[in-house]
Amino acid sequence: MLRRLFRRFYALTCDVISGPSERAGLAGQRTELLACATGATIEIGAATGLNLRHYPPTVTRLVLTEPEAGMTRRLRRRAAELWRSAEVVAATAEHLPFPDASFDTAVATFVLCSVADEQQALAEIARVLTPGGQLLFLEHVRSADPQIAAKQDKMPFPYSLLGCHPNRDTLREINESPLSVESARSGEVPKAPMIERPMIVGIARRPSTT
Repeated sequence: MLRRLFRRFYALTCDVISGPSERAGLAGQRTELLACATGATIEIGAATGLNLRHYPPTVTRLVLTEPEAGMTRRLRRRAAELWRSAEVVAATAEHLPFPDASFDTAVATFVLCSVADEQQALAEIARVLTPGGQLLFLEHVRSADPQIAAKQDKMPFPYSLLGCHPNRDTLREINESPLSVESARSGEVPKAPMIERPMIVGIARRPSTT
């Protein structure tokens, strides 16, 4: 009950909380990454739709998945304003209700840290991508600094209530999935709490069958 109530509260306040990071450069990093999106595109865990204003005209179809009801309500409103043709679907990353090879591009920004099963989610993403299709990712990751990593491992309030695990080695998980990492760079989320700052940005691809 407490977790459900907190997540409902977070859905109402997350844009305000993330505002300083967005204004300090995170929005620009979204724009740079999503400039690579093309064709039929699916965003995994779209939350309130902060990526919507950054998608380029090369995206011909946009599907936004989000399992949290509070987030979905705000997502639908933002999509109606910014990308009216977008399809909003209530679904978890581990169970995407789409046929194999449905999308040319998948997007995951700050979502793989909160999925219940990272490998299952990545396998589902690979399944719905066309051969040669790409995953664009921007994710919290485990710090290379042992002291910060130790703080990440403690999962201080409110991370456990959010289901967020900023200590995950997501680049390793992607490398161990059916996807192949094409490029990746490390960085920091600006204006974020120390345990949320380490991040990776990059592109992984479903291997082509040809």
